[in-house]
Amino acid sequence: MTYQITDADLLAALPDVESEQRLKGIVSGATVYRDRWGIPHITADNEPDLFFAQGFTTAQDRLFQMDYDRMRCLGRSAEYLGEPGLTQDRLMRRRALRKVSKLDLEMCSLEARTMIAAYTAGVNRFIESTESLPVEYRLLGTKPEKWEDWHCVLVYKVRNTAEGSFQAKLWLAKLAAEIGPERAAAMSPGSQPGALLTVPPGAEYSGPALDAIEELTNVVRATQPL
Repeated sequence: MTYQITDADLLAALPDVESEQRLKGIVSGATVYRDRWGIPHITADNEPDLFFAQGFTTAQDRLFQMDYDRMRCLGRSAEYLGEPGLTQDRLMRRRALRKVSKLDLEMCSLEARTMIAAYTAGVNRFIESTESLPVEYRLLGTKPEKWEDWHCVLVYKVRNTAEGSFQAKLWLAKLAAEIGPERAAAMSPGSQPGALLTVPPGAEYSGPALDAIEELTNVVRATQPL
């Protein structure tokens, strides 16, 4: 089944960013001013209201992007993309980002968790209160699921992967296997001796796992357009 998107559909998907709204979850109140570029500027009497408004306005502007990143992290992008998403989904499920995101949230300070909880409440209030969902949901015939606190950590991880040096590290690992770590290091002057390195407890380096590197390379190649 195909769906023809019209100008009316696009206009209907635009959120209301002009009227005053009374939202459950706001304690004292928050003011959102959007400048001529549509960028929101938020003032509030307290931090919970501030981050609630931040979550609400972010969902107004980027709900489908947030949702898509969440689905990618959970290894569920094929629900939106079909078969082209399967390769990426297999990798993401092996990375167990659901588990580590929940653990990372538990390790956050009380202040950080309070901010995240208020932000999440704002996201969900927008989802619950609007009839102007992004047009992508109409194309897919679905609706966004409830946002949870740990999803904030989750989408950070996929953003970090997508915008980080993941591909360069794969290339460097394959290069080290071919010419040795010393010569490979000389070709990568950005790696400083003694730099901090995150290593799982008890892990020991025994050389690159070439089969795994090849598999990851294939995943990166397959998901590049995504």
